[in-house]
Amino acid sequence: MLILIISTLFLGSIGIIYLLVIWKGWTLEGWLSKIRRRRCLCALSKQKQRQILESDTKNAQATQETLLLEILQKLVDTERGKEYHFNKIKDVSSFKSVHPLTRYHHYKDYIDRMLQGEENILLPSEPFTFVATAGTSGSCTVVPVKTSIINENFLQGTMVCLEVIQNSFPGALENVARFHFPPNQNKFETQKNFSTWSSASSSLFLKDMCCTPTPHPSMTHHEVMYTQILFALKDPCVTVLEANFSWVLREVFSFMESNWETMVTDIQRGYLNTDLKIPQEIRRHLEACLIQDSNRAADLKTQFENGFCGLAKRIWPKLQVIMAVGSGSSELDTQILKNTVCQGIPFYSPTYCSAEGLIGVNLWPENAAPRYVLCPRSALFEFIPLGMCKEEQPDTVCLQDVQVGEAYELVLTNRAGLCRYRLGDVVRVADFHNHSPILEFLFRRSQTLSVRGECISEDEFYKTLLYTVKLWPGATLLNYCCLENGILGPFSGGSDMHYEVFVALKGVRDLSEEQRYKLDQALQDHFPIYKSFRFKGSIGPVRVHLVSNQSFFKLLVLAASLSGAPLDHIQPPRTLKYRNLAESMQKQVLS
Repeated sequence: MLILIISTLFLGSIGIIYLLVIWKGWTLEGWLSKIRRRRCLCALSKQKQRQILESDTKNAQATQETLLLEILQKLVDTERGKEYHFNKIKDVSSFKSVHPLTRYHHYKDYIDRMLQGEENILLPSEPFTFVATAGTSGSCTVVPVKTSIINENFLQGTMVCLEVIQNSFPGALENVARFHFPPNQNKFETQKNFSTWSSASSSLFLKDMCCTPTPHPSMTHHEVMYTQILFALKDPCVTVLEANFSWVLREVFSFMESNWETMVTDIQRGYLNTDLKIPQEIRRHLEACLIQDSNRAADLKTQFENGFCGLAKRIWPKLQVIMAVGSGSSELDTQILKNTVCQGIPFYSPTYCSAEGLIGVNLWPENAAPRYVLCPRSALFEFIPLGMCKEEQPDTVCLQDVQVGEAYELVLTNRAGLCRYRLGDVVRVADFHNHSPILEFLFRRSQTLSVRGECISEDEFYKTLLYTVKLWPGATLLNYCCLENGILGPFSGGSDMHYEVFVALKGVRDLSEEQRYKLDQALQDHFPIYKSFRFKGSIGPVRVHLVSNQSFFKLLVLAASLSGAPLDHIQPPRTLKYRNLAESMQKQVLS
């Protein structure tokens, strides 16, 4: 009798699942995916990482002191640990007096030896990986990262932010559309233990929450974008759009605008466009997750034909929040999305992190301007006052001594052997959360324009450019980058040192010389030192070039191929400092 009851219940469950597949249009994979999402949300509800962060920030100074001693104890028997007598360091003060501030070039020889298999150089002989940094240097730079710290950063960063989203946007984590690219496999094919700075644990966790497929390394950028957008479009219940940077989402909607008709046809028929040269095994797997849905296809067609302004909320009525880094060099991309396709949807930049470590988490998704509370347990942090950043060995202050409203360059000491490492990021202290500073990202020092020592930062130049664009009737800024002409060599266009600016505009086909000169006038009006050099003739006038918006995507692809980082980990390069990137833009000038 018991066997008969169990068999009846089992067959009844199969019948219910079958009815749901027919009635709701679910595939078996889709049904299993919903179960996995529920499992993830259940696991999230049991986490207490926010409570741990609150405790750390209430005891930030003590947490930092304890962390430093833990770090040095682990590194004491490494070559660098012996060189700087880590075994004799007792506190932060003695550490600062013994160990100098460092930059990447101080570690390059150590890292090269580690790549050749030498042990106990920066790290003891325990599992670690090499991470390609996501900069736009035009050359490959890597840093070591302990594999145990990848998971720790996931808990301190990603888990806290997921908890914040769950509390601020109830139900938002039910159905995430995640847009990302696979790692650059070819860059390090001769090396081992390479990764990207995105947490492997984070990727696995979010994968179970996502309705978009994970890209296969063999797929092209076009194929990755097509399949991810297709799966997002077929699901009307998407609650979150997620990407590393806002530019990725701009590219998503641009791609969607060019290919929506084909995608709607795929959804209507229930299989992938045959023009996509996707390997058969991957195609079969993807098509197993598709199901013919003529009603959804018809609704999408109507919404696309009604235009792209405010489209995101129309095709995904349950969409609550967009997760992407939207400050710094991504500010323009974020603003364009807010003004057009993503009208009325809040943006949330969850974490402030780099290849070198987790820096802070954003606890305030309701704020338009992202702010991050420093994570005291992630790394030892020091701060260089902005006015002293040009010095090689300036005095630093610790987190308890920073002043609200002041700007600083960040310095960190992490568990992977980077000690008193100058990140080059400049931040402003906006406030304190308990006893830990709340940071606003301002700019990267590497993105500063300075041909004669005038030092115009990335954010200052951007504001001046926006001011100038308003003086060009009918023009809207779509994208931009700039450079100092000296890096162009034979393409520099004259002997006078000057800036070259590349802009993509909407609403105008060309600019007169008088209109272009308005940017130079604006720079003189806003920056007295620049004006004095212009008056003396030490700096020539700015040269403004028009390029297509697609030129900037090509620039990102080039930066990714040169650095070895995945494409979606590349921040939009606004100030080009390397010739190969600069020449790429120079060759795409339209006028």
